[in-house]
Amino acid sequence: MAKVLCVLYPDPITGYPTSYARESIPQISFYPDGQRVPNPKGIDFQPGELLGSVSGELGLREYLEGHGHTLVVTSDKEGPNSVFERELVDADIVISQPFWPAYLTKERIAKAKKLKLAITAGVGSDHVDLEAAVHENITVAEITYSRKP
Repeated sequence: MAKVLCVLYPDPITGYPTSYARESIPQISFYPDGQRVPNPKGIDFQPGELLGSVSGELGLREYLEGHGHTLVVTSDKEGPNSVFERELVDADIVISQPFWPAYLTKERIAKAKKLKLAITAGVGSDHVDLEAAVHENITVAEITYSRKP
């Protein structure tokens, strides 16, 4: 089974809002280029919930653990004693965000012997040493259309 290391925004210091701007999820059928969007059978979160911070876990924990995988979520990503640095050594997958990136440098990639996939939960890959990733056969991916056009 895989170990997924997810580096997300820290939770708000003053807590989450007591209400959200939306009570439902906007319905879209097509991306701007005409491609159809995925149609999930259901959702396991409250519409409007903030999933992109540590406690939101991108909504992945139940799914991943239900399939036997391990999910480690942190916002601690800087320095040699950070949670990211410690957990990276045996991670199979790293997920981070474009404006809170977990930098995958050549040195970090060299320590991550099991790493096979680096995902940006958004757009961009400038926080990954692409040459080192190619050398180690690590797939680098981003989530298309996760930003406003």
